Amino acid sequence: MHSRQLFAVLPAAALLIAAPLAQAQTADNYPARQPVRLIVTFSPGGGADAAARAISDKLAAKLGQTVIVENRPGAGGSIATNYVAKSAADGYTVLFTVSSHSINQAMMASLPFDTEKDLRGVTLVGLLPQVLAVHPSVPASNLTEWLALGQKDPRFRQYATGGVGSPGHFAGAVLQAMSHQPLVHVGYKGAGPAMADVMGNQVPAVLSTMGGMMPHIQSGKLKAIAITSKDRSPLLPNFQTIGETLQGYESDTWIGTFVPTGTPQPIIAKLHAATAAALTDPDVKARLDTQGVSIVAGSPAELDRRVSREIKLFTQVVKEQGIKAE
Repeated sequence: MHSRQLFAVLPAAALLIAAPLAQAQTADNYPARQPVRLIVTFSPGGGADAAARAISDKLAAKLGQTVIVENRPGAGGSIATNYVAKSAADGYTVLFTVSSHSINQAMMASLPFDTEKDLRGVTLVGLLPQVLAVHPSVPASNLTEWLALGQKDPRFRQYATGGVGSPGHFAGAVLQAMSHQPLVHVGYKGAGPAMADVMGNQVPAVLSTMGGMMPHIQSGKLKAIAITSKDRSPLLPNFQTIGETLQGYESDTWIGTFVPTGTPQPIIAKLHAATAAALTDPDVKARLDTQGVSIVAGSPAELDRRVSREIKLFTQVVKEQGIKAE
């Protein structure tokens, strides 16, 4: 090779060698540069916020860096998601979100980001069942009896949720599709008002997350009849899953973390390992248990697969049932 050709090749070869070395050094140093921000998709005090705060201190200890919980609520989580999707892909801005992450992509006609293309999963933190509960006066103690009531009296087909596009709404929409029953969704601006109207006997049933429902079930103000998870919950062991009646039904609310696409894989791996380790802490487990969260600590690939699967299912449900964002 002539010297001129050799000097032309050397810079390109150096870049090829330097790129993986730089990525490795970045992962080795991460997160020394600055605090890591957990961007929560909902307001302080909600379930997602409580879960993020339960994890943040232990995650900080595992990473050796401060972890700041930052709430960016609005548009069903899309505001926070868009913010993270447009952030630097360096592992310092992490989305902390729930199942609305998949629902928004299926339901909203135009989003400023593509959920599957612009974000990569880090950790499937845990699963939180929805509970189907009724006013104590409703003469049903399981799903079969409740569906039968709806066939006799259309009023019993109504179920309240925290709003159009909420995880409870889609748990009900999938239930409608699989049961072939014409259920009637009654959306509220939040789970609190939905539960209040069911406790006031304005609407016969409610679908919402277990954590928010448990105090009302324990006090007798609501009567649980089924849960949406694949397996029965230790918190409600005597209540059937919907899947025990409708084979294949499963509609957990999940909690997960994501980073912008392009984040180096070693950084994603480091973030996942630290999160998974934090989830083994007894204090974290106890705090999540009180919310009804079953810890999973699932891999980045597992979370990405779940999102992809849900977007396909929810897109089909939206089309078949004509669900529109408000």
